[in-house]
Amino acid sequence: MRMKSRFDDESGVTAVIVAILILVIVGFLALTVDGGLLWTKHRRVRAANDAASLAAAYSCATGEGQGNADLKADEVAVANVTDATQVEANAYPYGCLVDGGEVTVRYGGQQELLFGPAIGVSSPKPVVATATARWGGASGATNVAPLMLSLDRLSDCHIPFGEELVEGESRCFFWWDNGNANDQTELTNAEWGLIALDSWRQVDADDSCSGYQSSQSDVGTWIEYGYPGDLMIEPDPFVYVCRGSGFQGNALNNDVNAEAGQLVFFPVNDPSQQVDANGNPCGPNGVNGTCTVDKYAIIGFAILQVEWVWTGNDAQTMCNHEADNQGSLRCLEAVWMGFLPGGLLGDGGTQNFGLFAVALTG
Repeated sequence: MRMKSRFDDESGVTAVIVAILILVIVGFLALTVDGGLLWTKHRRVRAANDAASLAAAYSCATGEGQGNADLKADEVAVANVTDATQVEANAYPYGCLVDGGEVTVRYGGQQELLFGPAIGVSSPKPVVATATARWGGASGATNVAPLMLSLDRLSDCHIPFGEELVEGESRCFFWWDNGNANDQTELTNAEWGLIALDSWRQVDADDSCSGYQSSQSDVGTWIEYGYPGDLMIEPDPFVYVCRGSGFQGNALNNDVNAEAGQLVFFPVNDPSQQVDANGNPCGPNGVNGTCTVDKYAIIGFAILQVEWVWTGNDAQTMCNHEADNQGSLRCLEAVWMGFLPGGLLGDGGTQNFGLFAVALTG
């Protein structure tokens, strides 16, 4: 009687195949179901980080301080994801100042897996995200006049930090003329006080300003509707901006007067830092001999309630300033409303809260 080899016996093979298929199926389930759960959790955690960074930025912008800003971030993060916890301390590289700054938050949560443990994947899994928000003055929905105010000169007010300046009360007179470069009370030849906002953060001290000359249409739009881009100064002490060309005469005066009674942001220039076309110091007293200013050093924005722009004899009388060129003299009467050293945020992706704005940047 011949015995059949047990190696030909296929009993139990089906069980092995089924076991392998079950592992494969569970693996696919882990990829699809657990992967979907992780992706959904990540989206929620990311949204929580976005909201937390905006909350912290808003808190800083309203002067609540870093401690309160951190608390607000925690509250908002947990409100979006119940198990949200802070992975790293909130980072404020320039501080939690009202003037403007930046905050980065990093929160995470846990996600339980349904099928992962069956194939040796540990559960729960951490899900972490990060977000960065900035805050500053609101440029996009705020009137921005591309007329520089000169630090402690060309005015009867000691801007921006004079002891006599009282927000909402102090009435200041600012003048622009074109006369003797060696006269502290006048501008250099063909300077006029206009700036080309489109050169913001585009030029260094010795770069060319060719191509950065704003038209009257641009200037009128900025004054009426605001500048659409960022005009932030932080984290630098000042930003070089090209001098604008042309007097623009009554058209500019009319654009400013159309905002009478409204708040307008004016860039403030530090004349000790302004330079000529080669990047050499070109201060108001004719540093390095006769020079013509090519780039202003903007340190912040003055908030003024515009009263009126006076010209001719009225300008000389109102500003109490005798100009060499009376025909080009411009005198702005305004009420001092404050100073923003941090700069202005544009309207791209910002949330506007009146005089300041908050935006996600990462």
